[in-house]
Amino acid sequence: MCRSTVLMAFALAASVGCAGAQASPPSVAGPSKPDATPNERLLGAWRLVSIETRRPNGEVIHPFYGGHPRGLIVYDRSGWMSVQIVSDPRPTVPTAGSREAFAAAPAAEKAAAVDGYYAYVGTWTADAAAATVTHHIKQSLYPAEWGEEAVRHFVIEGDRLTLTAKAHEMGEDHLRTLVWERARADAP
Repeated sequence: MCRSTVLMAFALAASVGCAGAQASPPSVAGPSKPDATPNERLLGAWRLVSIETRRPNGEVIHPFYGGHPRGLIVYDRSGWMSVQIVSDPRPTVPTAGSREAFAAAPAAEKAAAVDGYYAYVGTWTADAAAATVTHHIKQSLYPAEWGEEAVRHFVIEGDRLTLTAKAHEMGEDHLRTLVWERARADAP
């Protein structure tokens, strides 16, 4: 992987982290407002609980993120969203303590860090009747996803958000389920 691609990926990651930042957090509708629109119910930050990928035969596999990945998805009031996922086991880059150190790290260490990380940013729209949210991907760690319309079926139960999507990968059709819980600013 070339140095400019790795640097672009990590610059994107830094910008994704700020995509949902606001001067004051929006009031978020949750289980206390059952009459809230899908947009209001999706607003806010959600921490990743689990990812399951189901093969056509029903077998659950973890091909990309491992058994216990970490992540955050943010839907903001202005219509922007971002998602970041870090694989399990977490990638380590022993020599990189800063951006400058990372840029100077050996290519193998940089590749390992990128392989263990996934992020994209874009806008979002929700369709209440279809119970779907569409992520209109503007930038992604994977350039082939730029401009993609990623449709996810969603269910919100209490403080849990479940997103499901179909994918054709590894030569077969998969159903991927991501479970998120509403993030609290005071949580570790």
